[in-house]
Amino acid sequence: MSRFLLSNISHLGPAGLREQIIEVTKKQWYMGITSFGGPVLQFDRIFVEKYEWLSESTYQELFALAQALPGSASTKLLFIITLLHTSLIPALVSFFYWSLPGAIAMFILSIGVGQIGDTLPAPVYALLSGLNAAIVGVILVAGISLSNKATTDKLSMVLIFLGGGAGICYTALWYFPTLMGIGGFIALIYDLRFIQRWWARNAVKLQIFLRGRGSEDQEQAEVVELQDMEDDSIWLPESYRDGPSGSARIRSAGDNTAATSRRVNTRYDQDGNGTTELTGAAASESGGGLDASNIRSVLGPEPQEEEKKYPIWLGIGIVVAFLLSFIAVMVVRATAKELPVTFQLFANLYLAGTIIFGGGPVVIPLLREYIVSEGWVTSRDFIIGLALIQAFPGPNFNFAIYLGALTYHNYGSSFVAGAVVSFIAMYAPGMLVAGGMFTFWNKLRRYPMVLSVLRGVNASAVGLVWTAIYRIWESGYLSQEWQDGVSLGNDPWWVVCAAVAFLGGHGYNVPAPISILIGGLMGILWWLVVSSS
Repeated sequence: MSRFLLSNISHLGPAGLREQIIEVTKKQWYMGITSFGGPVLQFDRIFVEKYEWLSESTYQELFALAQALPGSASTKLLFIITLLHTSLIPALVSFFYWSLPGAIAMFILSIGVGQIGDTLPAPVYALLSGLNAAIVGVILVAGISLSNKATTDKLSMVLIFLGGGAGICYTALWYFPTLMGIGGFIALIYDLRFIQRWWARNAVKLQIFLRGRGSEDQEQAEVVELQDMEDDSIWLPESYRDGPSGSARIRSAGDNTAATSRRVNTRYDQDGNGTTELTGAAASESGGGLDASNIRSVLGPEPQEEEKKYPIWLGIGIVVAFLLSFIAVMVVRATAKELPVTFQLFANLYLAGTIIFGGGPVVIPLLREYIVSEGWVTSRDFIIGLALIQAFPGPNFNFAIYLGALTYHNYGSSFVAGAVVSFIAMYAPGMLVAGGMFTFWNKLRRYPMVLSVLRGVNASAVGLVWTAIYRIWESGYLSQEWQDGVSLGNDPWWVVCAAVAFLGGHGYNVPAPISILIGGLMGILWWLVVSSS
């Protein structure tokens, strides 16, 4: 396969571009058919350790950026890494190597499912029920992992809980993006410490009033605390302070006195290189401060060359153009009447691709709401695709290709047209935003308020993973009587299947496809026992 691809691109484009495409082909052509379970960890091992395309610190920053932007996290991360190392066209080639194999597989699956009659044989229902139960266990492992990473303080823990609880209680087209927006706003208000400063200021004043005039030392400490509460700097959790924020208000661990507060300031020269300074009580401490590493300087080329290669104005233009297109599509979707299903499908998937942060399991509840709830695909066909997407390579966003192809088929159109429309609608938002923001993220990353909003959005989005677990649990048990699915809790065996998948993934690092395969076999075993009795 590698030789075939290289022989067909060896004569294309200028020499430099041709060499870049050849390098990407040699090192990435297989990734779209071999990435099961943990592509992000696979990228770290390949691009940092094996090929040394970038440093570990730069990889971690790009990983955080990919999680914070809409769309498939693994797809954006691979695209940006390749864009940094090569140029735009090779990065697009990398994107197709990564996404197309799984998309084609899901398209073929949609053709097969489209030919299925009204009912399936009993063993098939048992197989699908076992697969769905195992998926619950697999996603539960992912939910715990994502929640642990997103929990940076008590507020983020609360936002994860509220996002999951609110998602379980209600669903609507506008609801999930609204939840994430509220989460970002709450995090910003919390990190700016408006409420905390108001409460502390009035509490100190009340204490002075009730106690009367105290000792001189006590009054001095209270005055210092009041002055500290007037500080307008932004607070960020430890993990965000270690990131590339420009200024963060922090306190020494385990010390609640105002005398130990410190500020970390990052100064940038005209070339974009950063240096950190500690002021206040922490100025004499060693080892503190922020990692102000610069993405461009890590990889070698002069900043001026990067500016010419990827001008900021072009990136801003791409993001603005995308936002305008998104607004236009949503306005037409909300106001126009009797729109064709083809446009409605594009609009719904365009919205889903825009409001999904982190990708992965988060896409499942959104696609169910935007496709099945519209009546375009049956719940049974949705669950069949969901049971199999986890065993397919590549990003979970390819699930939309399966649903889009079935939607077009159910309304008398071509499978191919539905797959193409769905592919563009799902992937375009994330790719456009990631490619555009890449040019000016190096400047935007200096503002703590941006990081504050993103951490709130990310925590709320992680909460939706628990919504996905609940939805699959409530519709994962299939039979001839319950083709749209009922709760897995209706039979204890499916609870055991989910527990086995969770134990394998969480306790023994069993790959997700293996856990799902075991769940399918347990479903067949259940059918053999029930049918024989």
